[in-house]
Amino acid sequence: MLQEIDLTARCGHQRLRTALRDGFFFVRNTVPETLLDDAYQLLEAFFALPARDKRGCRVPGSNGQSGYTPPLVETAEKGETADWKELFHWGVRLPAGHPLAVRYPARYPEPLMPDQLVPGIGAVLTELHTRMLRFQHEVAAAIGDALGAHPGYFAEMLEDGPVVNRATWYPPMDQAPSQRHVWAVEHQDFDLITALPRATATGLQVQVEGGEWLSVDAPAGHAVMNVGMVLERLTGGLARAAVHRVVAAPGQHGGRLSIVQFCHPAPWTVLTPLTRGEREAARFPTLTADDLFQRTMYRINRLDTRQVN
Repeated sequence: MLQEIDLTARCGHQRLRTALRDGFFFVRNTVPETLLDDAYQLLEAFFALPARDKRGCRVPGSNGQSGYTPPLVETAEKGETADWKELFHWGVRLPAGHPLAVRYPARYPEPLMPDQLVPGIGAVLTELHTRMLRFQHEVAAAIGDALGAHPGYFAEMLEDGPVVNRATWYPPMDQAPSQRHVWAVEHQDFDLITALPRATATGLQVQVEGGEWLSVDAPAGHAVMNVGMVLERLTGGLARAAVHRVVAAPGQHGGRLSIVQFCHPAPWTVLTPLTRGEREAARFPTLTADDLFQRTMYRINRLDTRQVN
């Protein structure tokens, strides 16, 4: 059973630290439900377009972090077959000449909004990105407070970070190329935290202690928060980057559409543990946020040098 965390409760630090060890927890979502409904309606129209039109929305050189990605491209590190899903990513551009965009151009690709195909989608998705990012910063601040970090610790780390939204369309499983394919093989996220508001159908599962898979569905007005590898490394393993997957239930008909936001720190962030006891050995070697990103993207077949088109 996932815990629900009240971010306004000043006495809930221990409860939040326990939830971080679980790796998944519920939080009341401050993003308007009507905005989420509008985004789903427009994204459903986009994914229903002919494949040729959608393929015209790809963004070369973005490592799949902007625009459209067709099915059977992304492969989880432990996956033997590519995931049965198609994707659309979006974020916001940095000002011209910003040092992060100059130094890490592939982490800050130009957003592509297919307004010529789905009128009005750009304004809605941009507003959703902004609202979700504001919500994620609130969650990160509460996590920092629970961990005893300086009040501005995560705010500085996330300033101008390459935060990206992902819409995922999971087509009906009876259309999959084989019975070996699933919507998304078990994996861990490699950001700080991920926000997952309600999807249009069930399918998300998290692995709990003992290896059991627990079905997770965010109720209306809430979001599931997922601990990523960055937070796990920063806490020396106190927070757990939980293993999760997306699978259709036996006999489940139809597809599934979800929207998530990956909250990445600025690429030049050095992932040094927040605290470590004097005699406690470090669990993880020190990497930059971009080192971790590049390594993981290579392992899941998303660096453009290896990407399947």
